[in-house]
Amino acid sequence: MSLNRRQLPNLITLSRLLFAAVVFFFLESLVRREDPSVQQRAAFWAFWFYLAASLTDSLDGWLARKYGWVTAVGRVADPVVDKVLTLGAFIYLVQVDWLTDRARYPADWRWVSGQHDLLPDLVPAWAVVVLLAREFLVTALRGLVESRGLQFPADRYGKAKMTLQTIYICILVGAVGAVPEALHLRWLYAAREPALVAALFWIVIGLTLFSGLNYCLRAARMLAQDAP
Repeated sequence: MSLNRRQLPNLITLSRLLFAAVVFFFLESLVRREDPSVQQRAAFWAFWFYLAASLTDSLDGWLARKYGWVTAVGRVADPVVDKVLTLGAFIYLVQVDWLTDRARYPADWRWVSGQHDLLPDLVPAWAVVVLLAREFLVTALRGLVESRGLQFPADRYGKAKMTLQTIYICILVGAVGAVPEALHLRWLYAAREPALVAALFWIVIGLTLFSGLNYCLRAARMLAQDAP
């Protein structure tokens, strides 16, 4: 049976679930508090699989737009799979006690010692609650709007939010996995500058809240215009 080319972006989207499963498998080593060397290797591979999964997100969208292969299934599946990958990673990371308590950071993590009060913790539980609440709200709004036969695609703020969340996860997991050291690329150390990490955290939180509010206003306008 020949493959319908229009379904190629959807297959790439679904493949991201397989990448997510592999990422979660490796992140489980961090939650179980394995030997530090085991944790480092697991985080190293989690970083690369997460990065690969993130790249497929760009690929499926590019194919769908370039060749007109946008489908109803893709419009629904793509944001859902993105949420599974990103929120799943945050849920795993928030269980790593030494990422949520500055007093337990490894002694060699000098790159976080300068954060002081700029950042409460690298992955505070309340921040993950904010991320989850926003995604549940937007998913509910999308279902309500599209039940009226209207399209409710992601906007630029939602896409920017997802991109910054991905970068933040990559910085944390890459630091645990010693990716800059493994690649011998000193310029990557700049990504772990305490002020930059703190700024990125607060931008992610701010953009998460702003984009959620923007979706609420968009949905309200669309539903009002569609009202009988």
